[in-house]
Parts: sequence; structure tokens; C-alpha cells
Amino acid sequence: MTKRRHQKKQTTRETQKLSHNQSVPFIEHVRELRRRFFVVALSVLLFGGITYAVEQKVVALLLKPAHGQQFIYTSPGGGINFLFQVCMYAGIALSIPVIVYQVLKYIEPLLKRESARFIAYGSLISGLLALGGMVFGYFIGLPNALHFLLHQFTTQQIRPLVTIQSYMAFVSVYMLGSALLFQTPLILLFINRIKPLRPKGLFKGERWVILASFVGAGLMNPTPNIFAQLLVAGPIILMYQVGVILIWLVNRSGRKDSAVAELLARDIEIQAERLAKFAENHARLRALAAEKKAAATQRTIDVGATPDETQSVSDYAQPAMGS
Repeated sequence: MTKRRHQKKQTTRETQKLSHNQSVPFIEHVRELRRRFFVVALSVLLFGGITYAVEQKVVALLLKPAHGQQFIYTSPGGGINFLFQVCMYAGIALSIPVIVYQVLKYIEPLLKRESARFIAYGSLISGLLALGGMVFGYFIGLPNALHFLLHQFTTQQIRPLVTIQSYMAFVSVYMLGSALLFQTPLILLFINRIKPLRPKGLFKGERWVILASFVGAGLMNPTPNIFAQLLVAGPIILMYQVGVILIWLVNRSGRKDSAVAELLARDIEIQAERLAKFAENHARLRALAAEKKAAATQRTIDVGATPDETQSVSDYAQPAMGS
């Protein structure tokens, strides 16, 4: 069994390597997308089932921002529909890290270096940002919005009669919207991972972010109170600023790494040039030494041959004179 698991893991790694290096047929992308949708759906069902197990506590938490407002449902199945909405929206909210992880794994070939680390940290940070966004929406944005919407237009003849389904839809959309708004730094980092962004250009477009933040704050918290508007728009602008700062830090570290790599490559080239010059000079010195040695040997031979030749001539001349 262990060997089979090891072989399966090895096959999966090889398939992933091939998918990075070779083009994958379109049907394989469709199958992978279907598999990841299945994982997300399974996560939503799992967290929804956990929510159903503690649905009384979850419903009490969701009704708390209404401050005692009474709700109704207008059909026999309204209560079940409300409970289904609670479980479904809670499952989606709790599955945000799983959704982000599956999306990043699906587009992993588009990412650059150290993709596995980025996916792991991205999923963790996404969960923390989503939790922070829901906490902000629950404690700050949602109570102000409900207070304004439920009490601003009431008179002696007009009273709010809100169904529990409409209240749940409003609260769920508000909470999910807050969780998604807090994903702004991660979205900017993800875009920067595919195509590097310039912090200078992001700061130039900040005025549009501020405008969109106040428009979104007006939709999420429709009140003329400027302080309440700032409570909603401020964190959105702050999340954008955090994203820009993170991009600046990431790009700066990347530039340092590339600069260090360039310096190391230049140092290697200089060392190679020095070694080549050293080898060339050494070869020249060896050639000169060989030439000098050859010349010295030749001179020694020439100097040593003259007495021998003289001796041989004298030996030949003496018998001739005696005859």
C-alpha cells in the first residue's frame, strides 16, 4: 500500500512537471477545472454541515446586529429556506481559503518562481484577510447600515416588516463583500506575480480607489453621516495602501536579488577572463623557456662538436705525415 502511494505521488509530480514544461491538451484543463470545482463544492458542503450542527449559535450571531428587530417569513417553507441560506453562506465564507488555494493551483503554470511557497502563504493570508473583513463588517459596518436602513424611514404609520430571507441575504452579501474587499492586497500581489506592477503607477491611480471606496461605502452603509462613511471607506483605502507597500517591498527584494545575481555573474566572467589571461601568459612563458632551453642545447652541441672534429682531423693527418 505504501509503495502504491509513493508511486502515485511520484506519478503526480511527474505529471505536474510535464504540465509545466509541455503544452497540455484542452480536455486536461477541463478535467482539472472540474476536479477543483468538486473540491470547492465538497468544502462548502463540509463547512455547511458543521454550521448546521451549531445553527442556533450561528443564527443568534447573525441576528445580533439587528438589535432586537423582529423578522417574519411568509411561506411554510420559509424557515427551512432561511436555515439553508445560513448553512450555504457560512460554508462559502469558511471555504474562501480553499477557493483561493484551488484557483492558485489551477493557474500555477502562469506564476513565476517559488510558486508552491506563494500558493501556501497566499491561501493562509487569504483566510486571515477574509476573517478580518468579516469581523470588520460584523462589528462596524453592518450595525450602522442596519440602524440607518431600519430606523431612518419609519413614521407612526410606517414600520419595517422585514422577512428573515431578505435580512439573511443582506447580511450574507454584506459579510462576503467585506471579506472580498479585504482581499485587495492579495489580489494586487497576485497580479504583480503575473505582471510586475509599479508602485508609482498604483499611487497615481489612488484617487480612483478613494472615489470607488466612498461609492462602495455609500452602497454598503447608505447614511449621510460622514463619520460612518469613513468607517467603511477607510479600511478599503488602507487595504489598497498595504497592497502597494507589499508590492514595493516584493519588487525591491526582487531587484536586489537580480542585482546580486548580475554582480555574481560579472564576477565569474572577470575570474574566467583572469584565468584565461593567466593560462595564456603561462603558455607564453613555457614556450619562451622551451625556446631558450633548445637554443642552449644547440649551442652546447655546437661548442662540443668542434674539438671532436679537430681531434679526428689531427688523428688522420699524423699517419699521413709518417708515411
